[in-house]
Amino acid sequence: MPATLLSWIRHNREAITKWVIWGIIALGLIWGLFIADNGGPQPIVDGIRFGSILMLGAIGLTLTYKILNFANFAHGDILIFGAYIAFSVDGLMVDSLPQLFPILADPANDDLLRLIALFIAMISAVFGAIGFALLIDRILYRRLRRSASVVLVIASFGMALFIRALVQAVWGVATHTYSVRVTLPMYVDAFGIFQFRMTLLQLVTITTAFTLIILLHLFLRYTRTGKAMRAMSDNMDLARVSGINTEKMIRWTWGIGSGLAAVAGVFAGLNLGGLTPIQGSDILLYLFAAVILGGIGSPYGAMLGALVIGIAQTILIAPVTTISSQYKPGIAFLLLIIMLLVRPQGLLGSAGRKG
Repeated sequence: MPATLLSWIRHNREAITKWVIWGIIALGLIWGLFIADNGGPQPIVDGIRFGSILMLGAIGLTLTYKILNFANFAHGDILIFGAYIAFSVDGLMVDSLPQLFPILADPANDDLLRLIALFIAMISAVFGAIGFALLIDRILYRRLRRSASVVLVIASFGMALFIRALVQAVWGVATHTYSVRVTLPMYVDAFGIFQFRMTLLQLVTITTAFTLIILLHLFLRYTRTGKAMRAMSDNMDLARVSGINTEKMIRWTWGIGSGLAAVAGVFAGLNLGGLTPIQGSDILLYLFAAVILGGIGSPYGAMLGALVIGIAQTILIAPVTTISSQYKPGIAFLLLIIMLLVRPQGLLGSAGRKG
């Protein structure tokens, strides 16, 4: 091999590695769609559904790291705390709404009643999770703001254990489900080429997740608060001396992250068969994998990493019927290990990123 070619490869090693990874991802999609015996669009649609839930949770985790510079191990438990708030409000609304609006007492409107109750419950979960996260920041993290990152990490781990114990004390350890009824899947025929099935709940999950992602992008890109948050993520001290109210931006960070996490928690409870107190810690592992895979500190990288993990699990497991679905988490962490070995900055991260 000519010396000039070797020199070019060494000089462009990072770019080559990045494009090799993208090529492998593209080949995986092609294999899952067209080559695997039990492949096709169905595993990819299922992966997008799970990935869209992870996207909402991963955003808050990466924003916290990017702006506050610590890995928040309590994020998964805040996610499930919001989901449990939604569970309580959901049951309350199903019992009280027919008394306030007699038309909803008609059995013919039972499905409508449950959907309205779930919508109100989700809104309540968002505000409940935001308020709880701001309270935690006020009591704990604000006092440790100037401490080393490892101190905040240990504090967040302790807070995660506290939240989990609180959830168990209030709601118990049994599995809880929302009142909305599971509907039969509808079959979608895309141009006579791809056929897959999807329930209304799955469609709402994917649509809501991507809608919130688009709104967040517009918020960060075009609003003064979003621009201030991006300035803080680059250099908090410079943002402070430039006149940005950093404490206010930190509150916005907690609000956005915990609010989206609450929505992710509700959708996780709806799509994964119910709620358990330890579910938050299980999801947190996926969220860390998504954040690292996409690029630590990059919101868009976290979104991409979540989708890659969701799709990779299904297209690699579904076609091989001899492998149990219980091995799906292993796919996420295998991708994580490979990424740390070949490209530690992630898919959309840069080599000079802090951390």
